[in-house]
Amino acid sequence: MRSIPVTMTWEMLTRGRWSLLAFALAANALPVLLLTALRHEPGFDPDDPSILVIQLTLIQIQMFIFGCAAFDAQGQPARLYAMPIRTSSLVAWQMLPSMVLVALESLASTACWNAAFDLNWPLWGPALFAAVGVAAIQAVLWSAEKSAWLPLAVGIVGAILGLWFKSRYGPMFSLPTHPWVAVTTTDVFALLTFAGLSYYGAVVGVARRRCGEPLPSLGMIAWIERVCDPPPEVGAPFTTPEQAHFWFEWRRKGRVMPATVVFGMVIGLGIWVLFNRELLDLFEGFVAGGAMLTLMGFLGFALAIVGPNDQTFEMGHFLATRPLTNTEMSRTLLKVLAKSVLIAWTIWAVPFVILTAVLFAKGVIPPVEILNDWGWWYFPMTLLGCWTVVSVFASIAMTGRSALLAQLILGLFALMVGLGLFYNYALPVSAQRNFDHGVGVAAGMVLALGTVWAFVSARRRALIGLPTVYAAFSVWTMLSGLIALDWMLHPARSLLLGVFGVLLATLVVAPLATAPLALAWNRNR
Repeated sequence: MRSIPVTMTWEMLTRGRWSLLAFALAANALPVLLLTALRHEPGFDPDDPSILVIQLTLIQIQMFIFGCAAFDAQGQPARLYAMPIRTSSLVAWQMLPSMVLVALESLASTACWNAAFDLNWPLWGPALFAAVGVAAIQAVLWSAEKSAWLPLAVGIVGAILGLWFKSRYGPMFSLPTHPWVAVTTTDVFALLTFAGLSYYGAVVGVARRRCGEPLPSLGMIAWIERVCDPPPEVGAPFTTPEQAHFWFEWRRKGRVMPATVVFGMVIGLGIWVLFNRELLDLFEGFVAGGAMLTLMGFLGFALAIVGPNDQTFEMGHFLATRPLTNTEMSRTLLKVLAKSVLIAWTIWAVPFVILTAVLFAKGVIPPVEILNDWGWWYFPMTLLGCWTVVSVFASIAMTGRSALLAQLILGLFALMVGLGLFYNYALPVSAQRNFDHGVGVAAGMVLALGTVWAFVSARRRALIGLPTVYAAFSVWTMLSGLIALDWMLHPARSLLLGVFGVLLATLVVAPLATAPLALAWNRNR
């Protein structure tokens, strides 16, 4: 390499070649499937105002997913502090490649959507905004890294950028009314201003961290830790290595999910207080928040990282040599996940129950489609869904195989695209319903058989005992019985849907076997 900047760019593209491709496909999976379904709906009009909401949402989801891939491929700037390069150059050559990649990916994706689905969505505005957004988030992450200021800084910067981006599609605090047709001189000036402020803030933040100077602290986090986790007065703090490991894992990442729920609720309640103040809308927001808990399960990737740092899935020597068996270590990690999920769910559930009781007393509970469809299942499903997604993705992360993760994403994307194309172009309309049910039952059978194999394999390797097998079977039997009871009370519902629910219920207990298997594979690779 002739220069450090070229080396940095080459390294980013080399270490992220597969993850960038995988996340680019993942970022386009939802838009492709949704637009394919809408394209074959009768009366579909690409210029309909309701499509603007879908357009705005899909563009932001796509930006977020591929932006995460760019961050991961780039790595932390801390590993470059010892390089013989000025801080201003280091920041510039960390920012520019990721900005260019995200902008090009946005341009290519939107152009493909326009060509495939006969759309006329804007190209340059969202692409330029994506590049500037990456720079702004990088500046915040580098400046407030590992400090209590990070959530506040991300929230403020994200709100400012999000509201400005929303203003390109209509009034800032209402539904979009028009597409971002052209990038005006004012837009260019605003984007350049955001980029310049991001670069300046990043240079200041990296220079400060390069010298080892932390951000000033108000002492609130230290006070909360003293109150919530006081040191023991006498005796040894832990009686077993498992207790010590649980304490370590909880302090390291156990509070991430509850803190995320609190942050989201504070932002949502703040917006409601400022711009709405209608109890019925608040109720609908809480219902949507319960569904979002399941989507938060993707945090399982981060909560189950067992590497020496927060970006490495492969277990390091320090953790691998702890006096814990694979069973004890995996059980500890699952306990941390369960405690985190339960606290996060409680933070959402308690105010939701209180609000529901108030509206019920007034007799004004609004009809919400998801509640009408799920009935009483909705409330426990928010907890079971969050736990299932978190624990399953955590088990995948515990394997320590980054390539496996990328291959899994690529494989699922290819499968979804293939099934979607077959469903819409090769399958007769009369057979589509049966095809849906067949695919669901087949997927459930694969998951159920995989769970059985995991328990048999873990039992043969003495990673789990018979009490664990009996407990898992009891939980699955109870859930299956509830599903069967619900089907008998509502015979109009499809029997195949109940069968799929019974098969899918195996995922609730699957991590009891998959977690120790994955951790053993990682620890002894």
